[in-house]
Amino acid sequence: MRLVVRGARVVTPEGARACDLAVESGRIADLGAGLRGDRTIDADGLTLLPGFLDVHVHGGGGADFMDATPEALDTICRTHAAHGTTGLLATTITQSRNKIDAALENVRENQRPMILGVHLEGPYISPEKPGAQPREFVRDYDAEEFASWLGFDVIRRITLAPERPGAADLCAACQRNRIALSFGHTDIGADALKTVLDAVGAADATHLFNAMNGIHHRTPGPIPVFLTDPRCHVELIADGHHVAPEVIAMAVRAKGAQGVIAITDAMAGAGAGDGVYGLGGHEVTVAGGKATLADGTLAGSLLTMDAAARNLRDWCGLTWTEIARVTSTNAADRHGWKHKGRLEVGADADFVLADDALRVRETWLG
Repeated sequence: MRLVVRGARVVTPEGARACDLAVESGRIADLGAGLRGDRTIDADGLTLLPGFLDVHVHGGGGADFMDATPEALDTICRTHAAHGTTGLLATTITQSRNKIDAALENVRENQRPMILGVHLEGPYISPEKPGAQPREFVRDYDAEEFASWLGFDVIRRITLAPERPGAADLCAACQRNRIALSFGHTDIGADALKTVLDAVGAADATHLFNAMNGIHHRTPGPIPVFLTDPRCHVELIADGHHVAPEVIAMAVRAKGAQGVIAITDAMAGAGAGDGVYGLGGHEVTVAGGKATLADGTLAGSLLTMDAAARNLRDWCGLTWTEIARVTSTNAADRHGWKHKGRLEVGADADFVLADDALRVRETWLG
């Protein structure tokens, strides 16, 4: 069957333009005017964006990837698909080996089209910067443990603290296995970070500004390095709680759209309403648009990717093409997903149909 989406503003890597888009066998087959198909979708007045890719998301709809059940996978995928996400990395939290084993095995054994792999957040992070990660399970690199996790063949991204013992060996193991490096929950300083980047070549910043030292004009910490080094992409949680809108705008201006990866860092409460939820053994209270531990520490977000896109547009004045880049293209390029993250002939037919207010009308996967 040939499907044609007609009359939309189509956001391509070259820019946004009015044209038709044709799909055959799950791939984009053609872009142009007057295309014909077996089925036609009238998208006049709407915008077609590449499906959002969320590389840092813990849960949603009341479920968490650490629940390690097929039902949790379905609930989380359904929740985020409703907000335009067509691909994600199931993100773990610092926990016992057995619980991380179970989460990895669940993804391996219960494959879902939206789930592109696992983002292992921790456990090899700094005990000085745990954030909402359970401090009692924070540990330094264990080569045997990590080798066993590699055996599941689902890890595509890792958050680690590059200053910790064994981190150099961990980075080397990840590079051998084509796992994207992201530095976070870290106590590293500016000079040490520059040295690590020289050694590894490229790395991202996990939820920039959060769970790392802030900027001081004489002791700059890692943030100015992440913002100015072209070898780094930066994750941003654009919910207005984790980072103020003015600071988000500063980071986007510094990196440019090509250097930003929008994420949700969403936990189980996203899309599920106020209440009390679990996160890595902690009780998290969701109220007033925030998810917090008992001591007030932010514990993930309630963000969805469409809301992140709206906020980044409103706060930073992004164009449609820049929105596509920060919500999809950059993540695809960073992880080598050659057929995702862009609307062009040959790409997977994963796209979002949205109105001018960036409200999702439909999400299409393949």
